[in-house]
Amino acid sequence: MRATLKILAEKTHLSVTTVSMILNNKPIRVSDEKRQLVMKIAKECNYQPNSLAKGLVTKHSKIIGLIIPDITNYFFAETAKYIETTLKEYGYSLILCNTNDQALEEKKYIDLLLGHGIDALLICVSNESLFDKNTLEKLNKLDIVCVAIDRWNDAMPFPHVAIDNYRGAYLAVQHLIENGHRAIGCISGPKNVLSAHDRLAGYRQALTDYGIAYQAKWVREGDYQFESGYQQGLILLKENITATFVCNDMMAYGLYKAIRESKKKIPDDISVVGFDDLLFSSTLDVPLTSLKQSTHDLALKACEVVLNNLAGLHDKNNYVLTPSLSIRSSVKKIK
Repeated sequence: MRATLKILAEKTHLSVTTVSMILNNKPIRVSDEKRQLVMKIAKECNYQPNSLAKGLVTKHSKIIGLIIPDITNYFFAETAKYIETTLKEYGYSLILCNTNDQALEEKKYIDLLLGHGIDALLICVSNESLFDKNTLEKLNKLDIVCVAIDRWNDAMPFPHVAIDNYRGAYLAVQHLIENGHRAIGCISGPKNVLSAHDRLAGYRQALTDYGIAYQAKWVREGDYQFESGYQQGLILLKENITATFVCNDMMAYGLYKAIRESKKKIPDDISVVGFDDLLFSSTLDVPLTSLKQSTHDLALKACEVVLNNLAGLHDKNNYVLTPSLSIRSSVKKIK
């Protein structure tokens, strides 16, 4: 049974108020002997303060909720790690919830976190919820600090921190074009995902700006997972292309497998650029050129916005971070 203030009071023959004040180091006229007794019994009973009850008194739980769509995606896992590390420095604890990109799970977790009295919410909404009227209404009614991460839309009444996916994709394709490639394929993300939409738009705009015709047959839709990069890559490699822009690194890893099985070589037979610059991208047999969207910078900015608003600074600005290109050996310069 969990040790409570009432149990400690009974064991020490003191009032609940006295025990509470001693444990919280509040000024109270008691002997050192009684003070030491309370601390000794609390330690023996492994007493842990009820943060929820304390929050009801102080109006602050020092807990922040984080909802992400896919903990198995290294991008979200790494972002969550940096968020937790940063908030810990400011005395906050983090409750992490994974929705598996499902709107129903997301709604349950929002209610769960509110029930725990969180001070603020960081949320990367599920793809199902991004344009779901009911979810957006639920988010609109929140009376706590809330910041959207990575995914957002204009109907959200709170600030967001995201990566400039359009600009990043443009830079990737521009790099391929400047290295002589004009037959450039693309493995995109799911059509209903905002980041995938923006990255595909950046790909198309770069082609247009350099006078290269868009070829629908050179674009294959993936789902941001390894297997789809592999399967769509096998199909795309049958086309007469010299390079491929892959809309995230996990799918690029799948494409690497497809290229090996097709008896082709990177970059001699086909050049590849990814998006994310995950940890493993620099350690592949042919290190992958990739757009680096810094999870560290994203996490720091999101935490900064949350902490500013908790401090009453009313930071309602939106922040869009520009990724940079990590150039490695997966792109060949052709004439």
